[in-house]
Amino acid sequence: MEAPKLRSMFRNVRTEPRRFSFRSRHLPQLKAEWVERKRRVESEVLGETIDGNPRGISFRGATMREVLSDRDERRRAAVQGARRAALRAALIGVFLCWLAYRGVLWLEGSEFAEMMKALEHG
Repeated sequence: MEAPKLRSMFRNVRTEPRRFSFRSRHLPQLKAEWVERKRRVESEVLGETIDGNPRGISFRGATMREVLSDRDERRRAAVQGARRAALRAALIGVFLCWLAYRGVLWLEGSEFAEMMKALEHG
């Protein structure tokens, strides 16, 4: 016996709750477009076209030299980007060191430095 289900005050009455439906791929209820796609892929793998004639080989893709030059270009761009990032980090570090140095010089000339010296010796 199941427990009675009570209505919640937060129940969504506008939309139907989602339901799970399991459709196994092993059942013979395959869609026609899936069967057609599978037939086309198998015919391409076997080297045939839809007409039944053998498919010609095409060499219009990128050559090995183009692939290697493209790889070299990407590598050079990555190295150049890393160098720029390192230079930028070094410049920021130098600027912060200079700023700290100027802050120490300013601090030594202010009244706060005299108070710190008095606390240091006393």
